[in-house]
This record gives sequence, structure tokens and C-alpha cells, in this order.
Amino acid sequence: METFEKGSKIKNGKLNILDLYGTWREMGRQYGALARPELRHIYGAAMTKLLNDAPDRQLVCQKAEKFVANYPFRFKEILRGMAETSGLSPEDLNLINALEVIASSELVSPQCSGIAAWGDYSAGPLVYGRNYDYLPWFKELGEDLALVAFHPADGSLSVAALGYAGEIYAVNAMNETGLFLELNNGMPSGGALWYDSRVPAVAALFGFMFDCSTLDEIESAFQTTRANFAYIVGVADGQTARCFEWPVFDVKLRLSHSRPGLTVLTNHFTEFSWGLPRPDDKTYWMTRTRRQNLLNLAKHFKGTINETVMKNIMDTKIDELGATTEQTLYQLVAVPERYELWFKIPEEQEWTQIDMKSILKPRED
Repeated sequence: METFEKGSKIKNGKLNILDLYGTWREMGRQYGALARPELRHIYGAAMTKLLNDAPDRQLVCQKAEKFVANYPFRFKEILRGMAETSGLSPEDLNLINALEVIASSELVSPQCSGIAAWGDYSAGPLVYGRNYDYLPWFKELGEDLALVAFHPADGSLSVAALGYAGEIYAVNAMNETGLFLELNNGMPSGGALWYDSRVPAVAALFGFMFDCSTLDEIESAFQTTRANFAYIVGVADGQTARCFEWPVFDVKLRLSHSRPGLTVLTNHFTEFSWGLPRPDDKTYWMTRTRRQNLLNLAKHFKGTINETVMKNIMDTKIDELGATTEQTLYQLVAVPERYELWFKIPEEQEWTQIDMKSILKPRED
């Protein structure tokens, strides 16, 4: 175990697990010191590539600055603290924080998939499976993945977010009340409009997890917040899951009338009240095929889905009638009721269990 001030860092396979305590600035200082090797590797391996390949380096830097410009103050404090101890400048850290946003200017076909099963579909408590897909060269950053647990001193809930080191936002997260959240790109249905003038949705989701202890509170947060880009977000507690289809102009809770106890998320909206046609599969990343494959697998395993079955579902490749692709960078299976999480990097690290309860230390009722 490595320590710095109040924080600590351990490795679970390739995954870095950071445990941070204190004010937002103090947690940033701990983050910067403990994740210094990963942050510097990302800057050297990824940001240098993106900057060298960019027609205009200044525009890349401006994009990173715009991304963080409307962040909540507390999240900017994390970045300020990181700049004090990481050996990287604030500008460097802004670039690392915006890594995936900057990389999205490449010809990207993200293919993230999620599935939650409970009730008649599960063999116990709710279980959630999730594939995170992105550019193939991100596989070079497998050693830089981090599960970062924030324990704020201001009374906010404790939150653990999983992604690449230095990304101060949430695409996968669990908080101390057991809420689990994951995000997918919704561009095939919601369009490609991007607002620099809004708080980035991924930062807003990070805030939701610090502030919300129930699914109803999360839903209220969605209804109060406009996205800066189109997303599809799955949120679950120990008993049920909800899916929010979140373009820049509205948000709708997807209702599943025909399959109670199951929700499947790929990259297009399926709530019928939008009145949208289904997107073309070949143009939009096989989103319909991946969704239908997961629905079929859930039907086949109905009533037996637990964490073991869900791992098998997530391991099923698209050409084997599943949803995992060559662009799947990492995978998660979560059982929120038991604060359990399993993590996998295809071909690099097999399913590895993480005890989220010991990391989050949920409050006693």
C-alpha cells in the first residue's frame, strides 16, 4: 500500500484503487501524488499522441479548457490539488481530464452496453453488467484505470468512480448508499449537438452521486438538469434499475412495460414516446443488434441471472450473439445490494472481485 497525507493506493490486478479523504483540495493533493505514475503515463502516451496528430494544438487545449470551465467549484478544487502534487501543470491536467472528449474527434464508434436484471429475471438481488467500449488504442492505457473513492469532509456522500486516472467525472460510479450508475453515448438517437456553455453531463452525474441517496432523488436531479450532449444513463439500487434517455433538450425515464425486471442499454433511445425510428445498425455501431442479443440472452437465462451468469453474458461476443466487441476496453458486474463489484479487462485480467463496502464504508442507519 502507498500512502500520502490522508489517502492511500493499492493495486487489484491492473486496477489502481485510491482511497481519498478530506476537503476537495486535500483529496486532489492525495490523488495527484498517489496517481502520479498513471497521470504521467497518460499524458506521455495518449495526450502527446493526440496533440501531435492534431492539426491545431491550440484548439485541443481550448477544448480541454472549455470542458472544465463550467465544472462545479468542488471538482475544480480536486484538479487544483492534483496540480500541487502530481508534477503536472493545471493545463496538463485539464488535457488528461478531457482525454476522452478530445479523442472523440477521431472517427469513433463507441459501443458501450449495459444490462440490469432483477425480479423475475434474477436468481437473487439485482445484478448489473456493463461493457465500456472506446477507441482500440485506449487498450494501451489498461494500467492507468483507477477506481477512486472520494470521502468528502463537507458531509457529501462517499463516491467511488471508475475510469482512467485524472478524469474527474463519472461514467461508472457507486456511492455509499449503494446506488450504481453507468453511462452510454446516446448520439444515434439524440444527435451530435454539444453545448460548451453547460456543465458537462458527466460532471453533473458525478455530482448526483455525491448528493443523492435514493433513485427518486437521482430522478429529480435528472429532471432538473440539462445535458450538454446526448446520453443514456442506467442507475440502480439493490432492488430495481432505471434508465434515463437524456438528449440536450429533455430527459425521459424509459419504461419497460413488456419486460418488468429487465433493462438493456446500448446507444439508442427505445422509449416509445420519443416517436423516433430505430437507427440504422451498420451506421450506428450495431446498437440494435447488441441490444437484441442481450434481450435474447436475458430471456434464455430468465430466473437464473446472478453475478456468475451475468459475467457469462458480458463475456459473450457479438459474433456469438452477445454484445462484447473488439473495442471493449473493460467490463463490470455489480450487485449493489451487497456492495460487490467485479472488474475485467478482456485478454488482460480475468474477473476480479472488489469489496465496495470496505472502500465506501457506508453509514450505519
